[in-house]
Amino acid sequence: MEVAGSAGALAPGGAIVSAASALNRSMGVESMAQMSQAADGLVASAKSGGFTVTKEAADPIIKTLEEFIEKIETLKFDMKVFDQAPQLGEHDYGKKMAQHLHEAANDDKSARFALGSLQDVLRQSREALLRASDQYQEQEESTRDVFRKLGGGG
Repeated sequence: MEVAGSAGALAPGGAIVSAASALNRSMGVESMAQMSQAADGLVASAKSGGFTVTKEAADPIIKTLEEFIEKIETLKFDMKVFDQAPQLGEHDYGKKMAQHLHEAANDDKSARFALGSLQDVLRQSREALLRASDQYQEQEESTRDVFRKLGGGG
């Protein structure tokens, strides 16, 4: 984004442009799509019994995922400021710039979009761990039942 004038934070090389550029590289649409596909695969694997994990191992990870999901919810609430275009004056340049900034803050390359995508991935990961730990528990109980029936006690 090239902006002339003294708006240092918005000018090429400014703090906002640098931060947005870094975020776009690290959490761009393609990266988020890859993360989402990987999370989908994780859920599918857990559903099919492709992996299991003990509750003791899964619970702290699930708790951390839930904390991040909640923090993202707070950040998303704070980003409601982007629901409306900024007021940059009634002249043509101000109106065009306000529209451009509003669109950039809400498109599929925005931090707002990336946060929503990341939250979805975290939720999917939590679901996979919950399923995998439930299946582990079921397998443990099934194994105990087999041993009991065989006279192994338990």
